[in-house]
Amino acid sequence: IEKRVAIKLLRTETLINEEAVGRFRQEARSASSIGHRNIVAIEDFGQLPDGRVYLAMELLHGVPLNELIKQRQPAERLIRILIETCHGLSAAHRKGIVHRDMKPENVFVTITLSGEDVPKLLDFGIAKMSGGEGRNHLTRPGAIFGTPFYMAPEQALGHDVDPRADVYAMGVIMYEAFGGVLPFQGDTFMAILTQHITSEPRPLAQVAAAYGRALPPGIEEIIARAMRKDPQQRFQSMDEMV
Repeated sequence: IEKRVAIKLLRTETLINEEAVGRFRQEARSASSIGHRNIVAIEDFGQLPDGRVYLAMELLHGVPLNELIKQRQPAERLIRILIETCHGLSAAHRKGIVHRDMKPENVFVTITLSGEDVPKLLDFGIAKMSGGEGRNHLTRPGAIFGTPFYMAPEQALGHDVDPRADVYAMGVIMYEAFGGVLPFQGDTFMAILTQHITSEPRPLAQVAAAYGRALPPGIEEIIARAMRKDPQQRFQSMDEMV
């Protein structure tokens, strides 16, 4: 039908890894089951004659959030983008899907013809689905998946996770977006995870001032609550965070 799409292919050498192929299929199932304007639309899933599997997704035009926040952005624009990102996550959570790998690279900010920012969530490959197939080998207890810079303490410890892990990750993304730097950095995977588990980040107001960024009123308190070590002390849902 002459519709342009984005194609995501698994590398040929990955096909021997059944778990990787399973995650790829899970990405197709989870992302396509949500159906929300802030989540990339999955158009098709299939397998080529040579065995490679692929996803056909809506073709997006814009810039990933990690590129956008390298430069100072108006606070109002960032807030709008982040709120819509939270709406997308909320839709996923209502379907029983926890993303588990939220990071700026997975928030693609599309720009409509009218100039409106519409963020799209990408990469549900390690999403945890509650019930049914969510309790399979792809999400086995004790396994650590995700990107260390944005990982909730309970995820870093290999514990079971729920939507509050995505709340924490959004707190880290907001810290970086408004402060200009990540809250925790290190030379190794474990060094970063340890900080998420045991350390408090530098006060955001200090960081923002050092990077010449202005903080909107109340934003530091929102980020601090989202990044609490104890999930019970965070916002209990994305809607509450919004």
